[in-house]
Amino acid sequence: MRVIAIIFLFLSFGMLHATPTVADEFKKREAQMAQYKNWLDTLGPSGSKYWIRIDAKHRPHRLYLGDGFYRADFKSQERFVDTYSNYLAGHPEKFMLIDLFDATTNKPIGEYGFGGFKLYSPSVAIAEARE
Repeated sequence: MRVIAIIFLFLSFGMLHATPTVADEFKKREAQMAQYKNWLDTLGPSGSKYWIRIDAKHRPHRLYLGDGFYRADFKSQERFVDTYSNYLAGHPEKFMLIDLFDATTNKPIGEYGFGGFKLYSPSVAIAEARE
C-alpha cells in the first residue's frame, strides 16, 4: 500500500510541473492572437483597407476585400489572408475556411481553405456570381 501511495505522490508532482507549461502555451497563443489582431486592424477599414468587413453568418466566413488588398502584391495578399484565417481560428497553427469577396461588387473573387490561398480568374468569378 505504501508503494502505491509513493508512486501516486510522484505522479502528482509530475503533473504539477506540467501545468505551468500548458498555461504558458495559452499565454503565448493569446499574445500571438493579440499581435495578429493589431496587425489586421492596421489593414482594416480605417487603415490600409485590405479588408472592409467580415460576414460570420455564413460558413465559410465571407471576407470582403477593399482597394488596399488589390494594390498589394500576391505574397502580401496571401500573408494577409493566411494571418486572418489563423486569427479567426484562434490558433497560429490552425486555420479557418474563408471565402473572399469584393467589397464594392459583393462578388466572390477567391477562397482560402484546404487547397491554400486561391484567387479566381475574372471569368470564374463572374460565372460563380451567376450561380
